[in-house]
Amino acid sequence: MTVIDWDVAVNTGVRLVRPGPQVDLSDARRAVAQLRELSGVAAGHVRDFTGMNPLEPSGPAAIVDRPGWIRANVDGFRVVLEPVLEQMAQGRLNNGTAVNLTSAVGSRITGVQLGAVLAYLAGKVLGQYELFLPPDPDGHAPTGRLTLVAPNIVNTERELDVDSRDFRLWVCLHEETHRMQFTATPWLRSHVQELMRDLLLSSEMDATDLIGRLRAAGEAVADACAAATPTSSRPSRAPSRARSWTGSPRS
Repeated sequence: MTVIDWDVAVNTGVRLVRPGPQVDLSDARRAVAQLRELSGVAAGHVRDFTGMNPLEPSGPAAIVDRPGWIRANVDGFRVVLEPVLEQMAQGRLNNGTAVNLTSAVGSRITGVQLGAVLAYLAGKVLGQYELFLPPDPDGHAPTGRLTLVAPNIVNTERELDVDSRDFRLWVCLHEETHRMQFTATPWLRSHVQELMRDLLLSSEMDATDLIGRLRAAGEAVADACAAATPTSSRPSRAPSRARSWTGSPRS
């Protein structure tokens, strides 16, 4: 039983996300290249300062655009939430009150609400250490991935009127610190995931409550965006220029 239609969440988020700053293709490529370089520089600084070492090679950061961040986070949500939501939906909690969740709420509606929330957040996040990733083809869970959202970093440094290299290095240092926390202590990932699972399962919420809160968050984001954006300036979809950050446009 599917509680959230994840494909709808991705498609909705990508369709609703606002375009990034207007940047020439050459400038976008330089920003991507510099962010990759600075993520390596930052990793060295973090190792030197903390005296810690990752237990496996981490590699450069993944540089994404806003749609790429949405896709990655839907994958992360699936890893964390899907097992718990399925358990709730099968009626293993709260005396079976969640059995008819899909018919009562609608997995597609829930996917739309999740997509709306991610579309809003995709314009705000500078970077993150993606702790929860889908298993690889061999079934092994990756340790994580450092992701930097290039258009948001460029947009923020413009708004703050700061030196671009210094600001990009600062973002990389911040996110590389999180990566070191988890790659130098491999037990921490599973520990955090267990804590999140236990919190959801031990709370008094049932699946209907959980999805209801998600829907409310999506509606609040949609209302806020509608109030703040003139009708004439609301884009129906991000222009292709906003997808140039990764160097390979995606459909």
